[in-house]
Amino acid sequence: MSDASPPSPTITTITEASTAMRTRLWWIALFCALMSAGLFWYAKQGSGDLIAIQFADSCGLKAEDRLKYRGVEIGAVEKIELNRERDGVLVYVRMIPQSRGMAAEGARFWIVRPSVSLDSIQGLDTILGAKYLAMEPAPGDARPAVRFKGLETPPIVTPKEGSLEILLDASTRGGLESNAPVLYRGFRIGQVVQVGFASDARTVQARCAIDAEYRDLVRKNSKFWNRSGWRVDVGLSGIKLDADTLAQMVTGGVEMATPTDPDRAVSTGHRFKLHDKAEAEWNSWQPSLAHGEAWNRVASVLPQPIRIAMRWQEVRTFGFRKSQQISGWCLPLSDGTVLCLSEQIVAPKSALPDSIVLEFAGQSLTASQFSVDLRAKKDAVANGRVSRFSTAEPLPAEVTRWASQSVASQLPDEVCDIFLAHPDATSVLAIASSRLTPVEAGWLVGDLEALGLDYHGVPALSAKTSQVIGLVSLSKGIATIVAP
Repeated sequence: MSDASPPSPTITTITEASTAMRTRLWWIALFCALMSAGLFWYAKQGSGDLIAIQFADSCGLKAEDRLKYRGVEIGAVEKIELNRERDGVLVYVRMIPQSRGMAAEGARFWIVRPSVSLDSIQGLDTILGAKYLAMEPAPGDARPAVRFKGLETPPIVTPKEGSLEILLDASTRGGLESNAPVLYRGFRIGQVVQVGFASDARTVQARCAIDAEYRDLVRKNSKFWNRSGWRVDVGLSGIKLDADTLAQMVTGGVEMATPTDPDRAVSTGHRFKLHDKAEAEWNSWQPSLAHGEAWNRVASVLPQPIRIAMRWQEVRTFGFRKSQQISGWCLPLSDGTVLCLSEQIVAPKSALPDSIVLEFAGQSLTASQFSVDLRAKKDAVANGRVSRFSTAEPLPAEVTRWASQSVASQLPDEVCDIFLAHPDATSVLAIASSRLTPVEAGWLVGDLEALGLDYHGVPALSAKTSQVIGLVSLSKGIATIVAP
């Protein structure tokens, strides 16, 4: 028999076992609670905010229809129900997470639906497709909100940034409606923002917004008239119907024209009369007006030419002297030289040497004060050429100088759109490349009534590079852009 005794059993009381079990259950419960909180937070972050919008009628809107902003889906309808008073409906919309902050105090919502009448045509994309909600966000500093009152009609269009807002006074409305186009030569350059009575109810007033790139087309002497979208011409040859697009036939619009000799540009708030129809000559006007992206790029940095005049005397019959003068524009440059047409600094052979005087920038200088010969040689041809000269004394400090590196050495190989930088900003002309013809002397400008003698010597800028590529030379009614 072995003397080894068996091991003593470990005895655990029922109380100790239950305590350990409860401890494990608490840890499990805590873990589950944390998991639930995490899942709830994740679901909250991924679902977006729920907002309620009140309308008088659902207008066929249903669950899963979309909320859009600028054509992009930013939410979906979850449910639609009557409000407590049963005088309207509440549309509940779940916003997507990326749109958080757009639903704030001041945001506006409306139902986009087809609307065709004698006054307007809207929401055509919902005739066959589903209806949807549209919105206009609140300002960025607005407080968040979850309940809104929807609009029964789309809001008044907010003019684009930089638009020119003008007022048109008409005797009658004539079918004019908000969002109707403002047209120039058949192209849309703006829109009617709002139509209503004037403050004294004597006229109908239309507030219009001209897009920023076209605001320079509107001048003080511009004319506006109501355009119905279709025109009937009855004559001996029969009846001729001239119609525009469907939208213009239904909503009408406003047409404008600017005279060939345009007046100054206008500012926001300028008033025009809205005529019932156009006069015959208005559609024949062909002004050359600077506008568009290229013009906006160079408008603030146009060269500033200054006047230049050469005076001299010639001996005539019986020894009498006769004074002569030639004047135009010249362009001071940053390197101290002055760019001008050669004829402006070269006196004719018949000029008396001691009588030649060059006047510009408030100075009156004789030939000895210039670094160029002011007397033309026998074989020199001054007309149609560009020269540079410098003075013995520096130009006055108030004279604006154009960067010499922004002057091209020659005309571009191919004709391009140009601006004629007249010092009067309202007289700056835009000339399309189609009106320019390369010739031996430079680029011939064709068929431009507005180009008068006051443009002699004006710099020509390339619309593409913003460089001065030449000067305007006018001779016998013919305008040529000559190389610097």
